[in-house]
Amino acid sequence: MIHVIFFCYLCQIRRRRRKKKNKKTKKKKKKKKKKKKKKKKKKKKKKKKKKKKKEMKKREKKKKDKQKNRRKK
Repeated sequence: MIHVIFFCYLCQIRRRRRKKKNKKTKKKKKKKKKKKKKKKKKKKKKKKKKKKKKEMKKREKKKKDKQKNRRKK
């Protein structure tokens, strides 16, 4: 029995060593894989501006139409 226990102890030590080696390599890989996230708020603002321009154009048209109508009268 004593012999078996001793052998198992050796196995544990080997496992620990392996784990340590693996952990070291994994940490290096993780450091390389860091990316910043991009924000997508600016695109939405641009779309809103386009809508406003269209609305302004419509308003201008209405004004012109009203003026024309007044002249006709």
